[in-house]
Amino acid sequence: MFCDKCGTELSDNDSFCSKCGNKIKIKKRKNIYLALIFTFFITGLGSIYAGNVKKGLILLVLRFGFAFLSGLTYIFFILSVLVWVYGFYEVYKDIQIANGHNNPKLLNDFKNWDNGNKTIAVLIIVVILIFAVTGIAGSFLLNTYSGSDTHYSTSDVGSSSGSHSSSSSSHYGGVDTSPSSRFIREDSDWYYDHYEYGDNPDVDDYLESEGFD
Repeated sequence: MFCDKCGTELSDNDSFCSKCGNKIKIKKRKNIYLALIFTFFITGLGSIYAGNVKKGLILLVLRFGFAFLSGLTYIFFILSVLVWVYGFYEVYKDIQIANGHNNPKLLNDFKNWDNGNKTIAVLIIVVILIFAVTGIAGSFLLNTYSGSDTHYSTSDVGSSSGSHSSSSSSHYGGVDTSPSSRFIREDSDWYYDHYEYGDNPDVDDYLESEGFD
């Protein structure tokens, strides 16, 4: 415990502060491990449990906001993971303040812990970092693979037509779009299923002449 008035660390059975004489108010202590579990699954919930509702809601909104936007680009996913990691640091401070520590500083406090608490803290930090790095790396690889897969599909279609053009910027992705193309004539159904009407007037006219709407 810590003195509410001066912040001096106290023994569990102290009734008065040994430094300033302040009477110690016995209150239910918040469990740091329970708060960490809350934070692991829902960012901000640990801070709310510790009594800092405003901070907890801000972290919660940021985490899920970035997670929602991660569908646009993996950068938002990285931001979401960083908010998740930062939430653990904040929940430590909130729990310490809730338990009477007026000015908690993780690194300074860590030096005064016994070997058992230090070991537990290091293991928790390692697990958090593993999940964070794995998530960020997985997002980057998935984004890279998706981009490569799209490029492959475009090139593959071009090579199938026998007339791949790297200078083409149309929706047809480099495929010969001439209505006289052998590929179009042999597989009009494929063109009709995979490409949108209006991309190439010549091809559209040809497909219409073949009975496609």
